[in-house]
Amino acid sequence: MSKDNLVGTWKLADFYTVDGKQKIDYPYGKNPTGYLVYTENGYVSVTIMTTDRPLLGLSMEEMQELKDVKLGLKLIANLGKSIKASLRYFSAARNYLSYSGKYELRDSTVIHHVEVSVIPDWVGVDLERNVEFSEGKIILSNNIKDVFFSVTWKLVS
Repeated sequence: MSKDNLVGTWKLADFYTVDGKQKIDYPYGKNPTGYLVYTENGYVSVTIMTTDRPLLGLSMEEMQELKDVKLGLKLIANLGKSIKASLRYFSAARNYLSYSGKYELRDSTVIHHVEVSVIPDWVGVDLERNVEFSEGKIILSNNIKDVFFSVTWKLVS
């Protein structure tokens, strides 16, 4: 297997896990969406999300305003709106995954060296994935603490 097999843009086709009791779960729902991009110069970018994430109900200006609010009267005046938006934001964020960094290929294993991630704990972590190719698709899988996961991507370019 060579790096040439990986390079391209891949659209998410399927994502599921199987626990030690053989229970199948779909962490991002049964119809998630996302992209996986491998570049020729060794970078990877992964984005996955559920398709039914709730809207925050705020304009870009309101989101920035709430982010910039310091303690004081303005915060108190906007507290209800801020709490509602924060809860919606949390809900939206927990149904979203994104990271990027360098990658390397070792036999049938790809290693993603995470440099940027929506999950801060992943920065600096190496994520190892078993790689299989099948009819224009790539399947990345692994076992983590008795949970098997499989992510299937379809080549789009």
